[in-house]
Amino acid sequence: MRKEKVGEDALGNAYYRWYEGSGAQRTERREVQWASEHMYYDPEDVPSEWRMWLRRLRQDPPTEDELKGSAAKAAALAAKVAVLEEAERLRRLRQQTVGTPDQHAGTTPDMARFLQQMGSSQPQSQQQQQQQPPAQPQAKAGEPFKPEAWRPGS
Repeated sequence: MRKEKVGEDALGNAYYRWYEGSGAQRTERREVQWASEHMYYDPEDVPSEWRMWLRRLRQDPPTEDELKGSAAKAAALAAKVAVLEEAERLRRLRQQTVGTPDQHAGTTPDMARFLQQMGSSQPQSQQQQQQQPPAQPQAKAGEPFKPEAWRPGS
């Protein structure tokens, strides 16, 4: 049971593997030794490539080039997010100074007003048809229901 150091991340955490058992019972074990001693750790402290290796989602440990490429992608993404957040901050500031209400600030739509507007937007003939009582009398209680004949276009 000799531990083999397979790599290290940017924070100084060391990653090891060793084998236990023999023959068909031989199993590979993987672990991380933290650079700083602390009781509670955040899984985000471990780079995703190393997490995948520790959980056996990948066979080989990540290379230095892989880790550098991933860090560069994360930095580029953080820069894009900062630009978008600044643009959003300026947009909100502009809306506050102009005095226009922000449609996305958490206000709920007024459903009663919406339904009233939808009702008044229908043509007058449709409103009259909807308000007129049905021409056929409804079935009375106790009588069996008899459906009407189907008429195309009605």
